[in-house]
Amino acid sequence: MQPATDFTPSASAGRTRVLTGLLTEALDELSLDQTATRTKIATALQMVGGAPERALHTGGFAPWQIKRLEAHIEGGLEGQLRVEELAGVMRVSRSHFSRAFKKAFDQPFSRYVMVLRLERARGMLAGTDRPISEIALACGLADQSHLTRLFHRQYGAPPNAWRRAHGCSKLARTA
Repeated sequence: MQPATDFTPSASAGRTRVLTGLLTEALDELSLDQTATRTKIATALQMVGGAPERALHTGGFAPWQIKRLEAHIEGGLEGQLRVEELAGVMRVSRSHFSRAFKKAFDQPFSRYVMVLRLERARGMLAGTDRPISEIALACGLADQSHLTRLFHRQYGAPPNAWRRAHGCSKLARTA
């Protein structure tokens, strides 16, 4: 972008429109849990004469609700996590929970939980030499084949091959 050299009123108005557009786009791209940043951009937008066309809070969950959900999900990864149960915890309907969860986390509930389970499995594969079948159950997956199929899809290699490739297979034996 070239430095400003023309300070005539029409050029200034053009820059204000461009700045307003940029601030509006930045505001739209921020996720809902970045409340302080959203507030600052909205204030800057109002200072240049623009106003956000929509409200700052467009659904989803409040930051405290997100923290509560994350803690509940992390604590329950080894078992079954059901949308109905979490909707009850949040005291909302199942459909509202699903919509708000997707807005807050940028992905559906089932995908979010699966990614957490796979991350936990990867951590266990790297940190222990427990059998893969035990790791699968500890991560809330049905069995070893379920873990293997999902892990391969996510990380490009089955768990045992990933463990060998990362030099993790003898960690527990040498400790």
